[in-house]
Amino acid sequence: MQHPPRRRRVPRALASAVLAGVTAVTVALPAHADPVPAPAPAPAPAPAPAPVDPNAPAPPPADPNAPPPADPAAPPAPPPEPGRVDNAAGGFSYVVPAGWKVSDNTQLSYGQALLTKVPEAGAEAPSDTSVLLGRLDLKLFAGAETDNAKAATRLASDMGEFFMPFAGTRQGQEAGPLNAAGLPGAFSSYEVKFTDTTKPNGQIWAGVVGDVPPPGAPRGSRTPERWFVVWLGSANHPVDKAAAATLAQSIRSFTPPPPPPPPAPDPNAPAPDPNAPPARPGVGVPVPVTDAPPGMMPAG
Repeated sequence: MQHPPRRRRVPRALASAVLAGVTAVTVALPAHADPVPAPAPAPAPAPAPAPVDPNAPAPPPADPNAPPPADPAAPPAPPPEPGRVDNAAGGFSYVVPAGWKVSDNTQLSYGQALLTKVPEAGAEAPSDTSVLLGRLDLKLFAGAETDNAKAATRLASDMGEFFMPFAGTRQGQEAGPLNAAGLPGAFSSYEVKFTDTTKPNGQIWAGVVGDVPPPGAPRGSRTPERWFVVWLGSANHPVDKAAAATLAQSIRSFTPPPPPPPPAPDPNAPAPDPNAPPARPGVGVPVPVTDAPPGMMPAG
């Protein structure tokens, strides 16, 4: 008969030593905690300013004639108007009508601008129609008129006789006011039925815009601030009266920009010769006479 095995007892001293070791391990292990974030890096110091060179030349002074800097808060400049042309010689600008072009004005007897009709493909430009524009100065009799309506009537009459010097009868005369963005104006037009029936009827439209000279202003001191349009046509190529009025009312005063300053003198250029003969005077500069014959000297 077998007996069940006996349990072995752990000596009390050994049990106490094991319990003490477990307790020591438990106390030595730290409790679980979240890691501490690393501190942010300090900002880099600003670079030190460059040392000032005491021998460096002083900056140039500000140009008193330089334009002021652009205002960043100012509204942008309006875009250029399509078809507008500046005429520096006449001091005005205008919008070229559709179907017309600016042509050579070197042969003009009056005015500073000449417009001719754009020819159709394969055809020549018509010679019986054209447009003149310019400053209404005293080269024209109409420039002496102090009323725009009278100036337009006189201009149409004089230009008609100049460009259509043929016998005939005026008919269909018209007149009315113009307004070029506040500039007052007037126009006058008519048609000429020539005695020679083989000639097509001639047509003319004349407009004047601008401020009239003040009353009583001397003729020599009148600043010409008026401009004219003369549109010539015929029965074959009639005057477009609506386009003529639009052209005259598109005129604006124009001041050309100042010329660029002359270049600075060359510091390496040779000095002028003190023994060189004096330069010839310009045209229109009076020159004193120092070696006149005795017979031409004033008496006394």
